[in-house]
Amino acid sequence: MTGRFLVVCAECGKRREVSGEMPEEYTACFAKVVAEDGFVPRPGVQLAMICGACAAKYKGSETADDEKKIRNT
Repeated sequence: MTGRFLVVCAECGKRREVSGEMPEEYTACFAKVVAEDGFVPRPGVQLAMICGACAAKYKGSETADDEKKIRNT
């Protein structure tokens, strides 16, 4: 069985297709997409992925709070 889906960055909309025969090719393709574009889960309670470029400059509520704490110490 062939699996297929799109990984979409929730910040910039960058898209990568993951596809392959289940499970080996499919998993390998997902690992390749993550390695090449740095996709990671976006911090927070809503399930979303963000690319490496957006992760490097991500500033959500959690990171904004942390920045204030760090600058005050």
